[in-house]
Amino acid sequence: MVSVLARMVFDYAIWSRTEPQRPILLVCEEAHRYVPKDENSGAQAVRKILERIAKEGRKYGVSLGLITQRPSDLAEGVLSQCGTIISMRLNNDRDQACVRAAMPEGARGFLDAIPALRNRECIVCGEGVAIPIRVRFDDLEPEKRPASSDPSFAALWRETGGEDGIIQRTIKRWRGHGR
Repeated sequence: MVSVLARMVFDYAIWSRTEPQRPILLVCEEAHRYVPKDENSGAQAVRKILERIAKEGRKYGVSLGLITQRPSDLAEGVLSQCGTIISMRLNNDRDQACVRAAMPEGARGFLDAIPALRNRECIVCGEGVAIPIRVRFDDLEPEKRPASSDPSFAALWRETGGEDGIIQRTIKRWRGHGR
């Protein structure tokens, strides 16, 4: 599905060159699944079109936004094509080294701060900003926040009872999902 959509967006951009340009940003969440470092991962069609968009897309008004928590698992050729890098906290040395290699020389001093960034903070460098900067995103109202908070394992493990009902309701939702 991702491959077909990306291909249609790219083809549209090529065939609409004579029209007034409307830039398109194609955003790929969990990008390491679509453009993995391992070329034999089975996602060849999507990898091929996303690599092409990364290399040629700008001249047709198509940009690629790659979002991943594991930049070291991304194909190096695609990461090297990124014009602007927004890096949030990374604790893994491999991921930090990967981002360090992709950032321009002038931004590398900021990289020492990456493991110490707080929630909603990031380092931005590249074409999107005049100079490398540290940014803090605004808070979202609670009702607009994604449901992405981690469960409190210690608190939930203390609760008991109701497991049979939870399992039955979950299986029912799971089985009915395809209908």
